[in-house]
Amino acid sequence: MTSTNIFRRAPAAAALAAIALAMGIAPGMPARAQSAEYRTLGPLTFDGIPPLSPAVEKRVDRYIPCRGTKFLQWLPHGGMLVAIRSCRSVRLARLKGALAKPQPLTSVRRPVPWIRSEGDWLAFVRRADGHSQLYVQAGSAPARQVTQGDELRGTPVWSADGPSLAFYGAGPAGGRGAVYIENVARGGLPRLVDGALSGRWRLLDWSAHGRRLLLADVTRPHADVLYLLAAASGSLERLPVPPARIASARFAPGGSAIYLLSDQGGQFERLFRFDLGTHVLEPVSARTPWDIEQLAVSADGRYVAYTVDDDGRSILTVIDNRLKLAVPVPWLRDGVIGNIRFGSGDRLAFNYQSARRPPGVYVYDPGRRVIERWTPAAGQPAAGPLVAARLIHYPTWDRVNGNWRMISAYVYLPPAPGPAPVLILLHAGVHAQFRPRWRPFVQFVVNELGYAVIAPNVRGSSGYGTAFRALADGWRREYAVRDIGSLLVWIGLQPGFDVHRVVLMGRGYGGWLALDSLATFDGHLRGAIDVAGIADLADYVTHAPAGRLERRMAEFDAADDPAAAQFLRHISPLGEVERIRSPVLIVQGLDGSGSRAAESRQLAYLLRFHHDKVWLLSARNAGNHFSPPADRAAFFATAAQFLIRLAGK
Repeated sequence: MTSTNIFRRAPAAAALAAIALAMGIAPGMPARAQSAEYRTLGPLTFDGIPPLSPAVEKRVDRYIPCRGTKFLQWLPHGGMLVAIRSCRSVRLARLKGALAKPQPLTSVRRPVPWIRSEGDWLAFVRRADGHSQLYVQAGSAPARQVTQGDELRGTPVWSADGPSLAFYGAGPAGGRGAVYIENVARGGLPRLVDGALSGRWRLLDWSAHGRRLLLADVTRPHADVLYLLAAASGSLERLPVPPARIASARFAPGGSAIYLLSDQGGQFERLFRFDLGTHVLEPVSARTPWDIEQLAVSADGRYVAYTVDDDGRSILTVIDNRLKLAVPVPWLRDGVIGNIRFGSGDRLAFNYQSARRPPGVYVYDPGRRVIERWTPAAGQPAAGPLVAARLIHYPTWDRVNGNWRMISAYVYLPPAPGPAPVLILLHAGVHAQFRPRWRPFVQFVVNELGYAVIAPNVRGSSGYGTAFRALADGWRREYAVRDIGSLLVWIGLQPGFDVHRVVLMGRGYGGWLALDSLATFDGHLRGAIDVAGIADLADYVTHAPAGRLERRMAEFDAADDPAAAQFLRHISPLGEVERIRSPVLIVQGLDGSGSRAAESRQLAYLLRFHHDKVWLLSARNAGNHFSPPADRAAFFATAAQFLIRLAGK
């Protein structure tokens, strides 16, 4: 394939690294002795960062809450299990009804991305030794670690007929995956069900009678394959469902069919029903120009609920199978819905948040068509009015069917009249999507600093069809950068924005996009905030975690192609340091996955070879996210001070 790269690139990272080594600033070494601009505070290191203003820290603290409540699951004997986050831990509690006082159950340390309960047992996942680990706990007894090393590679699933957990992880043979079952009451080592799964797999559901597990081979991009795995014998049966991208799948009540969300035969994910007896796959939902993203089925099968990703906003739909109609759900139109689940009856619980509404737990009764809030509002800053996320579309540089391609973006406008400085906020994942969630730091930047925030979903983002997702794959990776250039042109045409004061901010892949855009349009940008960004795309591809290499190779068109690897290095921040002359704030946890931490530090040192406008904030006890509240507060205060400087305030 011929490269379509149209930008001249700087020397390779290897040559610049050699210069840095000759200067004695190898990666991992402090750049200077302890001073006002190089200091440590507990696990944090402030390198090149002036002392933080106490006034700025105080203003940030008003917006950054460390409390909140999240729905986890319905409980069999009434009420629901919720996680109440405090500044130091996550406390599990039972809610008996709407706005009832939570009844504490137990506490676990943070971070805990997954928690579930079954009877007297609790299971949760948290980071330990650099990997996600599964733990089980009975009552107030100490938690027992079930997995070791990189054994856990997905979300566990509880059985419906007893205290057993199934999970996918590393197999006993190198390079292969496995499915294990852990009987939490019996203890001991998890039982190996199948240890010869090559590639990357995802465990989806466990049948109600406990005999079969539903899983998918997700090794190949956009070609997931469904399988049934016998829990007792380990026999594996491939289901005759055409390979396609499968967002979710679960057994229908009774286990005779499977509901799945898939992009079968189209650009967008729809709801299908696959009959395990007749092998007939039939659509349940109509075709829409948006993805259906979540699925829930009531215990008796009467109701099927799903959410639609409507240009980033969630729309909840409930189908009444008995009446053969869709039950409308009122008013939830401007935010994001998560973790939809039916209880033993027909009530549907979920988490909901929007730009102006902090996360809360809600319950919808489809029979009465009523929504109740089960948790009081929490986490709202004691400050001015909250700013809405306004959806806009701007034209980019290419055409579709003779018309300019339009890119979606969410805009947050400051209360004061413009022209305002602009912060372009870039989403983290290669195929992620910016959505109008509750973002207190955005509210702070808009209300307190007077910035307008614009969050675009450039090509490659999810939610806009499979063809749009692929528009930035392979040699077209920099087409997303051109979308940022088109946004700069659009900003320049808006009287309320100051095109001469534009800053970029992104995490992970968004960090790469921010720095690559800075290298390309440096004279038109004030600077960038790079949070755990990808500094070397070639390394990001070739050092993918187990089971993800083939998928990542396909996305970046880098399989067995030295030219592709060279192209990725040329468009990586480590290969562009000569072209980045504007101020940069780099934020990185030193326990980050892969080589991300070392590359972020190397990038800071190489940039300093050309100018002294580089701030580096690192934390020993953090990965690619700053989870401890004190670390997160320091990050937000540092970012705020950086933005104040760039805005000329």
